[in-house]
Amino acid sequence: MKVIFFTNIAAPYRIALFNDLEIIRQGSEFDFEVYFMRISEEDRNWDVNLKDLNFKYKIGKGFYAFIRGFHLYFNPILIHRAITSGNEIILGASWNNINTMLIVLLKKLRLASNTLSVWSEANYLTLGSQKKNKFKNLIRKWFFSGIDGFFIVPGIMSVLSFENWKIKVNSVIFLPNLVSQKIFNYKIKPYLIKDSGKPIFLIVARLEERLKGILNFMQSISIENLKQIELRIAGEGSSLIQYEQFVLKNGLTENVKFLGNLSQNEVSNEYKQADIFVLPSFSDPSPLTIIEAIRSGLPLLLSDRCGNHYEAVKQGENGYTFNPFEPYDIKSKFEMLLEQKHSWKLFSERSLQIADLNFNNEKVLKNLINKFIQNTSH
Repeated sequence: MKVIFFTNIAAPYRIALFNDLEIIRQGSEFDFEVYFMRISEEDRNWDVNLKDLNFKYKIGKGFYAFIRGFHLYFNPILIHRAITSGNEIILGASWNNINTMLIVLLKKLRLASNTLSVWSEANYLTLGSQKKNKFKNLIRKWFFSGIDGFFIVPGIMSVLSFENWKIKVNSVIFLPNLVSQKIFNYKIKPYLIKDSGKPIFLIVARLEERLKGILNFMQSISIENLKQIELRIAGEGSSLIQYEQFVLKNGLTENVKFLGNLSQNEVSNEYKQADIFVLPSFSDPSPLTIIEAIRSGLPLLLSDRCGNHYEAVKQGENGYTFNPFEPYDIKSKFEMLLEQKHSWKLFSERSLQIADLNFNNEKVLKNLINKFIQNTSH
C-alpha cells in the first residue's frame, strides 16, 4: 500500500520525521510519498537542502500569497496528481488551506475516490480557536465530515478539541511531533548545584508576548523569585525590546539572559546546561521544544495551553503545569518546583522515561505504519 502526505512546506522537523519513516518502513508493505505545496512560507523560512530529503517527494507549483497572516495556496496540478494516483491521502496542512478543502470537496462530489485521513494539531485553547465564529465552525465541521480515514493527532488535546467542536472522529492514530534523537538525547542530569550558584531555568520560544506570555511569566513569579534563578531565553521576536526594558527597569540583568536565535545544536547545548525548562504560552498547539526538553532530561514547568502537556507532564513527577491567565497559579507552581531541588534528579529520570514512552520515534512511526497496514487488510 502507498500513502501520500499532502502538506504545505518542508519544515526541518517534518523532514527529519519523514526520513525516519523511510528507514522504518523498509521491509514492510507500507510506502509513502510527500507532496509539498512549496518549500517555505513567508513567515517560516528555513535553509532547506533538498539533498537532506531521503524519501520520495514532489514540490508543487502554483499560486501562493501571504495576506494578513493567512497563507493562501492553490496548487491544481499537485491536487490532480494526488487524487488520480489511486493512493490514500493524508491531509497534513491546516483544514482551512484552499488545497485541502478542494480535495475534500472533490471527494464529496465523488470526483475523487481516495481514502482521506487528516493530520491535525487541533487545540481548542489556542487564541485563534477561542474566537467565536459560526461560519468558521460550519466550514470546519464540513471539512472534517469528509474524512473517512484516520484522524492523526499529536495527543489528547486534539481529541478533546474535536469533542469541543462537536466533530465526529473516526479511528485515531497518535502521532506526536517528534525531534531528532541524535541531537536531543542527553542522559540523566546530575543536579549538583553549588550552594552559591543559581539554578538555570530555560525558555526556548518565539519572543511574541501575545502568544508566548514570557513577560506575563516574569511578572507573575515576582522580582524576588527571579533574583533566585538565572532565566535564559532563546529566541527572537517583536517583544524582545519590551522584555529588555522590563529587565533593565527591575535590575535583573544578572538574572535574565537573552540568547538570540540558536541552531539546533546550540539549543541542545542549552538544554544540557539548564536545570528546568519553562514554556509559559498563552497559545501553543503542540510545541516541539517540550519534546526536546524531556528528551534532554529536563523537568518541566508549562502552561496548560500547550497542547502536548498531557503527554509530557506528570504532575509532581517530572514537573507542573499552570494556567497562564492566573498569576497566583504561575507563582505557586514556580515556588513549589523551586522548593523541590532535592527531587530534580528524580524529575529528570521521569522526563526521560516519559520521552521514551510517548515520543520514541521508532515506536511512534511503527505504530503509524501498522495502523495503515491493518486497516488495508480488513
